[in-house]
Amino acid sequence: MSTNIITTIIVDDEPNSIRNLTTDLAAYPEIDIVDTQTSARKAKKSIIQYQPDILFLDVELANDNGIELLQEVRPYIYTNMHVVFYTAYDKYMIDALRASAFDYLLKPYQEDELRQIVERIRREKKNNPINFEQAMRQLLSNDCKFAVQTVSSLLLLRLSEILYFQYSDETRCWQMTLTNMEQHRLRLSTKARDILSLNASFIRINTDCILNIDYLSSVENNTLRCVLYAPFNHLEITASRRHYGKIKEALKLL
Repeated sequence: MSTNIITTIIVDDEPNSIRNLTTDLAAYPEIDIVDTQTSARKAKKSIIQYQPDILFLDVELANDNGIELLQEVRPYIYTNMHVVFYTAYDKYMIDALRASAFDYLLKPYQEDELRQIVERIRREKKNNPINFEQAMRQLLSNDCKFAVQTVSSLLLLRLSEILYFQYSDETRCWQMTLTNMEQHRLRLSTKARDILSLNASFIRINTDCILNIDYLSSVENNTLRCVLYAPFNHLEITASRRHYGKIKEALKLL
């Protein structure tokens, strides 16, 4: 990937606003819009997965708040992601955003305002080459390799090599099962949210199991048994009613 490319995600619950901003950003060849989302839930997964250089984020989302969404994803994103709040709020909200060192676009924005933001990010990207943390996250988002810390070693794994994670009450930690059926115990400090943040394909199917949904063939309606693709179709993995809805939503995204 060229270092001149500026990856971008737009989060706005108004499709027309997304289309307008997408059209205006097309004037900048280095801008690569990797995703657009209209809901905070789906946006969270996308932001963590793609680790964009720029996040255009609407302050007022349907049933959600853009500022709260940003607070939720902050622990999982690299520090120099440039956040541009994209809002129709009045000048008092704008003053608050400016004081917090975020950029902003006040709907309806002027083309010159957008140009100034893009040029400022161009300069910052040129003067601040990609750091190690950002490079690692971009490798993960491009499905190269995951760096997974176990109790005994640091493993570099592709997404396709990871089958599922299981929480053990006995050891009080998560255990990772690979597609070759090797098992590795993760550190005690590893939480479910840490695993889920690695990739959108990791879905929690019950309290104690996180599955690589790329291997999920179907879920039986009555028993909620998860049927995996061969050669893993012999495994007995069952979803919970609590997480069933999220599984269906995730399948629709694939």
